[in-house]
Amino acid sequence: MALLQTPHRVLIYTTCYNVLDGVTLTIRKLEQEILAAGHSLCILTTLSGDKNNTHLDGEHANRTILFMDNGLPIPFLHDPNDPDLTYQIGFSLSKVVRAQIEDFEPSIIHITVPDCTALHLIELARTKEIPLMGTYHSNIPEYMDHYPGLEWLKPILGSFFRHQYNFLQALYVPTPFIE
Repeated sequence: MALLQTPHRVLIYTTCYNVLDGVTLTIRKLEQEILAAGHSLCILTTLSGDKNNTHLDGEHANRTILFMDNGLPIPFLHDPNDPDLTYQIGFSLSKVVRAQIEDFEPSIIHITVPDCTALHLIELARTKEIPLMGTYHSNIPEYMDHYPGLEWLKPILGSFFRHQYNFLQALYVPTPFIE
């Protein structure tokens, strides 16, 4: 006898969905698997990157893309001459975006970056008792060694990220290098 599975409604938060880098390509592979399994998916992201990259794999009836209305460019990952390569970071969920998330009614929330927006998603998940998971794609605190004058941020970012990851029921590391 086959078990009937209720389709999930997965919310994935990634800051830079339209910048085609390793993180985004991994998320897009996961997205294809979720949709192929019959689940619904909502991508929450900033306005980073080239808008033409939003529907590279075509549109899907069970996929929604929500663009945050309050992301800010990351100063050292911002190219004013090529906005398509600009990375943004989220700081909060506006009332409009939060209402859109609540309308989607996620049954699981997946966080790919532990920024301030992720804290708001953690709070939302805890309030509504929605399971939380995450993926650890980049060792961002280590990056501070490569930006002169920012080394002091390394322990602060490390503690901030650990704090957030401690709220997740599962944290996956997609590559052995990051472990």
